[in-house]
Order: sequence, then structure tokens, then C-alpha cells
Amino acid sequence: MKQVDIEERRKKILGAILESYIETAVPVGSRAISQIFRWTISPATVRNVMVDLEEMGLITHPHTSAGRIPTDKGYRYYVDCLLEPKHITKEEESIISRLIYKKGEDFDSLMQASSRAISLITNVTGIVLTPRFKRSIFKHIEFISIDSLRVLVVLVTSSGFVRNSILEIEEDITKSDLFRISEFLNQELEGMFLGEIKNYLTRRLLEQRDTFYTFLKKAMLLLSMPSLLKMEDRIYFEGTTSIMLHPEFKDVQKARLFFRVFEEKKDLLDLFNEDMESDGVKVHIGKENSCKYIQECTVITCNYKLKDRTIGALGAIGPTRMEYGKVISAVKYLSDLLGKSLENLG
Repeated sequence: MKQVDIEERRKKILGAILESYIETAVPVGSRAISQIFRWTISPATVRNVMVDLEEMGLITHPHTSAGRIPTDKGYRYYVDCLLEPKHITKEEESIISRLIYKKGEDFDSLMQASSRAISLITNVTGIVLTPRFKRSIFKHIEFISIDSLRVLVVLVTSSGFVRNSILEIEEDITKSDLFRISEFLNQELEGMFLGEIKNYLTRRLLEQRDTFYTFLKKAMLLLSMPSLLKMEDRIYFEGTTSIMLHPEFKDVQKARLFFRVFEEKKDLLDLFNEDMESDGVKVHIGKENSCKYIQECTVITCNYKLKDRTIGALGAIGPTRMEYGKVISAVKYLSDLLGKSLENLG
């Protein structure tokens, strides 16, 4: 038999082992694989191929007489080389739409609904990282005088996020000046990333040498207040309890480790922020995750955009034994839909 035929047979058997184990959570034996191929491959041949696959580190067996289960390396090979593209069903699209397009939806509700939609479709935990504040796009700002040294600021982004903040100022700024500053910033900054505003106004300030300099300096003073343009990333998640339905998490210790990552959040935030820098779906399997709490899990992420600008990320986390095709499809679909929904919300 030609080498290429042997390699093709290995791939088919590996794919069958992966898909059987993903579906049943039961170690897979040679007879079960032979049945999948309608006995066109004998159990003895399957056993020989399993030995090869185990030597390659793609499968292992929990006990001497047990069937085989995939390793992290096996899942990686499956995702990279064997996984067929899969689309979510029309019924699943309908479920997502009903969640996302509720009447009266606000920013927080949309974020929560998106994480819930991922969880409902995939049976794992859905995660949405809010648009990073510095990546949010300026839409409108209003300054309202409370008294001589306090100003209420209402900042609205293109994603529909509204930030209210009370600024304590060191010098009196008249209501007239506040109105003029609002008008100027609304004309000047529309469509700009919040993270770009300070540098932009600093350059404008350096260019000015007339009466406009004083006006621009007041605008800079207001926007430089620490409480206004700084905000920690927020992460929304739904479906943590559904993880308990997976047999992997009947082990209390494993379940506790899984929940720790949601209590501390930093590792998830770091992962999602890093993945957000590149387009497309990213899959982190088992020990590929640096966080010790999720080294028996897979994390799948994808960034989402507003007007072609990357502003946040979403994804799913569950056992390594997950339906990769469905989860990848759902995450990709939600990333496209969330960007459009934020545009409509804004």
C-alpha cells in the first residue's frame, strides 16, 4: 500500500476517534471504529493504527485495557487539519436573533445577551469582553455645570455605551465655556478612538498661539481628568453552570479550578485582549492555555468590530472535548452580529 494511503487512513481513523469521543465522552475502542467504517477496516488494522497514533502523541488511553481518548495534540491536529467547516442552523440563528434584537436593548443588556447566546448554542460558557474603552469611538460629549468646581460629563460612544462622570475642577469654568467646549469637541472628535483624543488635542494645543490656546487648554483640562477616559475592561459571561453537565466536571476539584478563572478574571482578560489584536477565530487547547485553572479546557475567541475597527472580543470556554465545528461557527457568527448590533445601538 502506498504511503499516502496509509497517511490518509490514519487521518480517517483519528478523525473518527475524535468525533466519537466528543459525542460520547467514552474512550473509543477498535471495534467501535471498525463499525463506523462499516467493517471496511478491520479491528486489527484499527488497533495497529491506534498504536501509531499513540506513538505520535495524538491519542492516549486512560487504562491499559481501555479504549483511546484524544490528547491536546490530537485535538490541535483535528482542529487544524481535519475539521470540516460547519455553519449554525437557521433555528440557531433565530434563537440568537431573538436574544440580540430585543426591543429597548441597552449596551449592558446587549453584552449579556451575546454571552448568553453563545452559551445556549454551544452548551459551554459564553464570554464577551466589552469594547476596550480606549478603542471605543467617540460620538458625543456634554458638560453640565453642577456648581463652581464640579462638572457632570456625559460621554457617548458609537457602540451605545454611555459614561457619566463628575469632574472636580480647580478653576471655575463658565456655563458658556462648557457649552462651547462641548460643541467644539463634538465637531472635532467624532469618529475618533478615545485613546487617540489626548494626543490629538496635545498636537492642536502646540499649534496654537492665539486666544484659541486658552479655550483649547480648558478642553484638555476637562478631558485629562483621570475618572473620565479611563475604565477597566469588563467581561460578561453566561453558562458557567451548564459546564457542570459535562462529565469532565463531575470531579469537584476540576470544577473548582474552572470557576476560579471567573473569580479572578485577569487571565481571561489578558488572553482576550491579546487575541483581539488579530482577526479571525483563535483556538487555545488544554495546556496551550498559560492559566493553570483552564489547562483541561479549550478557549475559542474572535474579535468583533465597529465600522471596520476592532473594539472587543468574544468567545467560549469549555472542556477540550467540545463540538469544535459548532463552537467556532457560533463564535464567528456572533462576532459579526455583535458589531452590527452595536452600530445600530449607537
